[in-house]
Amino acid sequence: MTYSKVAIGMLGGASALVLALSPSAALAHHGHHHHHGHNLLRGDLTPSMPTDDPINNVPPGGLPCAISRGEVRVRDSGRTDVRIEGLQIPFPAPDVTRNPVPNIHAVLYCSGTMAADSGSRPMSVPGGDSRFRVMLMVPKTCDDAVVLIQPDSSTTPGTPANAYIASVMAASADDDD
Repeated sequence: MTYSKVAIGMLGGASALVLALSPSAALAHHGHHHHHGHNLLRGDLTPSMPTDDPINNVPPGGLPCAISRGEVRVRDSGRTDVRIEGLQIPFPAPDVTRNPVPNIHAVLYCSGTMAADSGSRPMSVPGGDSRFRVMLMVPKTCDDAVVLIQPDSSTTPGTPANAYIASVMAASADDDD
């Protein structure tokens, strides 16, 4: 009997301690967005063309891409939001559009090197819509931040293919807004 009372007392104390150590959880919902971190990168996705230059040694996809709307926001806390609408590959003719990429990765690069990967995330077929929020392991310093949208690899599923179909780069003057 006394043992269980002690155990319960200890558990109660532990949860109170956890709450005391994380004031940010209590403050997170009070309006100001700074609790989620500053934006490391925020911008509209640019669809890739086969003639585009490689970005961080990753070549563009072999077919032209079009996008209705796409936005990526990465905070320095790692919270990453990706919204894509209508990512299409006009194929085989300009009047036939479809999305043949059922899974994509949002891959963060810092100083030209892959820093974090969202993991394989679904994109609707044939619509080409995807919306997800992930926590990425953002390095303490991330210069020249770039997010590439890379298809899931057909040879090693769960890893990004060595091609990008859309990209967004940090604007040098973009602090946060």
